[in-house]
Amino acid sequence: MSHNRRACISHHKNLDIFHNVKKHTPLLTHNDTINHKEAHALRTYFNWKHGTKKHVYSNRLGISYDVSYLANEYKHFNTQKKHLMYRKWLDNFRSHHSDNSKRSNKQKSRFQRACRSVFYNRGNNKKSQRRVDSLEEKLQRARQHRFLFLPSQHINRPIQHVNYHNPFRRPAPRYPRDDSISTTSTSSPATNSQPVPVEDENIWHDKLGIWIPNSLLPYVTEEPVYISKRQAKLKGQHFTPGCAYWLDGIKKRKKAHELALRQQKDQEAYDNARLNIEKELYARAQLWGTSINRIEYREDMTKDLTNFQDHYHKKISPLIERRADLENRHKQGKNIFKTNKQLLQLEQELGRFNIDYFSVMNIDASHYRYKGHTSDDAKQLEIRPHKRPPVSTINADRHTTHIKKLRLDILSSADFKVSASL
Repeated sequence: MSHNRRACISHHKNLDIFHNVKKHTPLLTHNDTINHKEAHALRTYFNWKHGTKKHVYSNRLGISYDVSYLANEYKHFNTQKKHLMYRKWLDNFRSHHSDNSKRSNKQKSRFQRACRSVFYNRGNNKKSQRRVDSLEEKLQRARQHRFLFLPSQHINRPIQHVNYHNPFRRPAPRYPRDDSISTTSTSSPATNSQPVPVEDENIWHDKLGIWIPNSLLPYVTEEPVYISKRQAKLKGQHFTPGCAYWLDGIKKRKKAHELALRQQKDQEAYDNARLNIEKELYARAQLWGTSINRIEYREDMTKDLTNFQDHYHKKISPLIERRADLENRHKQGKNIFKTNKQLLQLEQELGRFNIDYFSVMNIDASHYRYKGHTSDDAKQLEIRPHKRPPVSTINADRHTTHIKKLRLDILSSADFKVSASL
């Protein structure tokens, strides 16, 4: 009983002589009861609005903590299946086990037993029954079971019986329709007057009458969010503004707009990079005297020829140096027979010396697979007016004419006989 009052069954009737005894409250009939959901919602609303804080003291465990009410915001809806309006905030934990009395020791032992139950073996899940030793694991287990054991700890406990029917609305009182609660006037809808924003991240939409995040406000237009693509073509059914599906549709609009902006920026960056590359190719083509279509082909061919010549020089230089050394020794008359023999072998080796071009170069390179033709602008740029003719004649008076043999379209009589015999 309250106030630490105790009595046996024989003296239980004498408890009435004590003062401050709670009077008996008669049970209300079904018609007079006010214990319904609207009354609870109204009481919770005023506790949140006035910032009511309740101090809870457990005489059994010897602990105390404070309870206050907070309103859930739109960011909590992404982590909850239900759109709960309120939650309890438990904090300011204190333990009262200072003295060494028998009562204090019992309270301490009960609190320690509750701690062991939470940290070691509470719950039906086998994973939660393992022992936890670190502080982080203990805090995680305490949040799971809504358990306070440290002064710096706080717990969020959701209130399950009051939900949002339309998300992003600010909590507003909804009075019961019966006369059990006296009010001066009937409640007005929450959309009649614009409430004060809870956070700077949301903004109130006058036409829709809901809270909308600032990041999504530019994408809220007069066009509704349809339930499917077919309904969008038919201009048919659409979601109610403020529901979770409507919010997902607005988020999809935002993602589509951001994707279009990224694609536009990427295309502009690509066009600028291509323009810079064309300018660079044009400058290089001017130096080589060709067009931008053939500048890379000519540069790659020139690089390969240079690399092949370097490789050829690296291989043949030791043979040339060795021949010069042997010829010098032959002039000095040193070991003439042996020197002549070595010179003969060296000359044979030089005669067989040959390096295949494509044994050094990559035949699969792009410029070796180039099958295009020289364009007219490239021919005009690559013209060489002072280039020597390809055929050099000793006799200047001799005139050479190249006559191309024509293919006869009509077979002769002899050819016809041969083809007929086949």
